[in-house]
Amino acid sequence: MALRGTNQEFGRPYNRRLVLELIRRHGPITRSEIAKLTGLTVQTVSTIARELDDQGFAISARREPKGRGLPPASLTLNPEGGHAVGVHVTPMGIEAALVNLAGDVVDSVTRNAPAAPPDEGFDIIEALVAELAALRPARPLLGVGLALPGPFGVESMSFVGPTTMVGWNNVRLRERLA
Repeated sequence: MALRGTNQEFGRPYNRRLVLELIRRHGPITRSEIAKLTGLTVQTVSTIARELDDQGFAISARREPKGRGLPPASLTLNPEGGHAVGVHVTPMGIEAALVNLAGDVVDSVTRNAPAAPPDEGFDIIEALVAELAALRPARPLLGVGLALPGPFGVESMSFVGPTTMVGWNNVRLRERLA
């Protein structure tokens, strides 16, 4: 299935994500190639590409000319243009990894925290995220994701065991993580 852009005014954030994803998956790629793949105009792609370049998410470079005229500039992803942190809460502890825009793990940390209740768990998560973000202070931290085992709120004793996160039922994860 092809990724398609939209020329609707409210579609700007979508188009931006789409262009960045095409640069990530197919880079180096020219603006005209992106326009063909998305159905967006070259001007729209150029505007988005310039913003991504200015913000450090993409790098625009021109190949050496091999004949007449200048070759078109190609866009590549800047892996160090931003980072995200992935957090994994387990019954044994909490792990966190700093990931660059290319999806590569830059660094990771683990804290032993057996059966940590939510308040303690989020204190540890906050410290881990701060520790990892400090490794790349010049680039933005774009987001934090959280994974933890379930199920929650199951009445049947058949689900209670070593992977059960006691006390995490009905925790407002999104609000706490923010």
